[in-house]
Amino acid sequence: MGLVRQTGPRHLCLWAALVLTAATATLPARPARATGRPAPLSLAIVVGSNRGPSASQENLRYGDDDAIQSARMLTLLGTQTTLLVDPDAETRELFPGERPDGPATQAAMKSAFGRAAEKISAARAAGRPSRLYFFFAGHGDLADGRPFLQLEDGRLWREDLAELLRAANADDNHVLVDACYAASFVADRGPGGQRNRMAPGFSHSTGDIWPDHIGFLTARSAGGQTHEWAEFQAGIFSHEVRSGLIGAADVNRDGRVTYREIAAFVQRANEAIPNRRYRPEVSTAPPDGDLDTVLADLPEGPLVLEMDLKPAGHTFVETARGVRLADLHPETGTAVWLRLPTDQGPLFVQQVTTDVVAGAPGAAAATGHQSREYQVTPNPGRMRLSALASAKPHVRARGAAHEAFLMLFSHPFDAAAVNGFRLPPDGDGEQDVPPPLSERAQRRHRLGKVALEIGVLGAALAGGCYGAATLIKGSDSHADSQTTTTGRNSWIRGLNVATWTLAGVAGASLATGAILFLWPDRPEPPVTATALPGGGAVVGYRGTF
Repeated sequence: MGLVRQTGPRHLCLWAALVLTAATATLPARPARATGRPAPLSLAIVVGSNRGPSASQENLRYGDDDAIQSARMLTLLGTQTTLLVDPDAETRELFPGERPDGPATQAAMKSAFGRAAEKISAARAAGRPSRLYFFFAGHGDLADGRPFLQLEDGRLWREDLAELLRAANADDNHVLVDACYAASFVADRGPGGQRNRMAPGFSHSTGDIWPDHIGFLTARSAGGQTHEWAEFQAGIFSHEVRSGLIGAADVNRDGRVTYREIAAFVQRANEAIPNRRYRPEVSTAPPDGDLDTVLADLPEGPLVLEMDLKPAGHTFVETARGVRLADLHPETGTAVWLRLPTDQGPLFVQQVTTDVVAGAPGAAAATGHQSREYQVTPNPGRMRLSALASAKPHVRARGAAHEAFLMLFSHPFDAAAVNGFRLPPDGDGEQDVPPPLSERAQRRHRLGKVALEIGVLGAALAGGCYGAATLIKGSDSHADSQTTTTGRNSWIRGLNVATWTLAGVAGASLATGAILFLWPDRPEPPVTATALPGGGAVVGYRGTF
């Protein structure tokens, strides 16, 4: 008895369903998100300023660009963002449609946090959790041992930011700072760069000023400063964080980026830079010390681009205006999903791969670089990069970028980099970072430099006077008259006095300069009180210069 195959509509639908099931089973599974808790209210206050803290420090070039791009990135991820920046003319040309909510001033900051507090209070009343981001791109420094961030009209002290965050009262706080000495803004340092009090996440000690459930992500380098690069038209650390948060760091593609993933992503991006002076590093302090805390949830759209090309290589995404949106280097075989905007026109994806070419027998293999570019039509939905046609790159690299930064994203990023990432023990890994100098120490160093210059000049003049006296004395002759001899002796006595005077001034100046340079920079409270046995106390005052 034969088996009759029916091909009616009902069975066609069944076969289609089976084929679809088999096809989707080959795609990587995406863990289901918890549905028992409403999605958190996500708010962000993004602040950017190019202004230097003092006349001796140059203004930044891309602090305003970083603020605008970070605000756009957070908005893309579904965050209600307040942007405080006063962009310069170059930045306004690059982002003509951007309308900041105000300049980066103290009053605008307080107002922004006040509005955030109202929204958070309303969300809590409705049973909805809240998440608050604070992002800063600009200058940072210390004044008398106190860290601050430079606003357009003054300084944002660490204590003031902590109070603003505490007053906003979000369930979770995330602070991202790209500024000079950003790590010092998070935690106190003692002599030699050792930590005295860490932010929550490293350790909790009496006197911590930050609210609970707060995480920090900051940049640091061997010189304490952060780096900008014209090729990115941004701060390197800020650009790397943005690249990771739009999906490049989501190595397991679960739709979330954790502190472990973003820290490993930034660390891996910078590993190939051989000179530590130019190697940006990430200083990570996740909430409650948990590296698996979620820093950002990734939305399903609007445009999701799967970077599925093989072999993989250093890849970057730019807009038609040349704005760099992301850089990444996924391990071959590791697909990455990027969330990209649809309001900036066509996007261009350029991938640089390294090909190994076998040479003659016994000769070393040669390597070559191949660039491919793909144009992405900014339509909402999901697409694969491998489905797009490639072409010759439409632009060349801009400018003569620093050779060290050309090594960025040289190493591929994969799950092994994430799983192997660990927080260093307290105090480890930062001894190579010199503690930033207070304003008082900077004044001492300037005075010390002047004193040393005076000392060197005085020593040279003393040597000249001594040499002149020696020459005059050597010109003595028995044929000279008494008047000539008396005049010569007078010159010699004067030069001897000048020699000893200048030598004394030189010695004192050199000693003063050395003391000013070597005087330890240890800010201590000027007033101390010591309890005495049986009651009473001794109050002392300590002055510094």
